[in-house]
Amino acid sequence: MKFLAFICAMTLTAPASAEIFDVSLGSKALGKLTYSKSGRNSTLTSTLDNTPLGVFNGTFKGTSAGSTQSSTFVGESKSSRKQRVVTVEIIKGKATSTTVTPIGEQTDQSDAAQVQSGVIDPIRAIARLINAEGCPVAMRMYDGRRVIALRPTSSQKSASALTCSMSYKVIAGPGHLSPLRISSAKMLLSYDVAGTQQSLDKIKISSGLFSLNLNRKN
Repeated sequence: MKFLAFICAMTLTAPASAEIFDVSLGSKALGKLTYSKSGRNSTLTSTLDNTPLGVFNGTFKGTSAGSTQSSTFVGESKSSRKQRVVTVEIIKGKATSTTVTPIGEQTDQSDAAQVQSGVIDPIRAIARLINAEGCPVAMRMYDGRRVIALRPTSSQKSASALTCSMSYKVIAGPGHLSPLRISSAKMLLSYDVAGTQQSLDKIKISSGLFSLNLNRKN
């Protein structure tokens, strides 16, 4: 919900209710991302297996369990360069416990006491984008290592489509994709609209020359 898994991880046989997106960089296919929900548990998985020179190949699996008032996020990232497991407890928008393994992957924001209130985990942030009614509202996402602010900037609507622009900015902790340290991006969300119903069709994330596309398959 992290940047390449907000933007990607482990390929699974997806349940019928899953939201599946192809991930590409320009016209180059990189992998797939899947979001699914069962009861009070939500899962985000992704696999990147075709990045340039294989530099960012890897998998991510994240789960979020609990209620709107109390949740537990567990995220596991694996690549040829490193492996990381993050666990975050959030109660009423406040991070109360954070664990990052290995210790060398911790940041100043891995101390839950340092994290500002009013945050949600990456899986719940993705869910808000997918299940939005109209354009998504502003939110702050905490992944155990950084806090990201997502804010709506503009929108355009027709009878059959809704386009929402949002800013994505790391406001505490390090940027994404070391050593690139990407800390800000523009997001363009495209929804298909049918009457009062809407479904997320595409997400485009741009930062400098970098442009990542998530295109819905189903």
